[in-house]
Amino acid sequence: MYDRVMIRTQIYLPDDLHQELTFLSQKTGENISTLIREGAWEVIKKKKKTKKNPSSFFGALKKGPKDLSTKINDIYL
Repeated sequence: MYDRVMIRTQIYLPDDLHQELTFLSQKTGENISTLIREGAWEVIKKKKKTKKNPSSFFGALKKGPKDLSTKINDIYL
């Protein structure tokens, strides 16, 4: 499935999460490490999607009046 270099790591899982992974592994035929990798990628995609793009702030500035400096005199004078 993966043709890239894998790095071995150790994680601690709560007992209930391990039980759920074991059950799902038996049900789907996939091993637990594959399920954890897939879950990790889903979290990464979700976190990247919700990250705010700083350029969107500058887009909000474009929505304001373009000639505010000339209209300010009309407002206050």
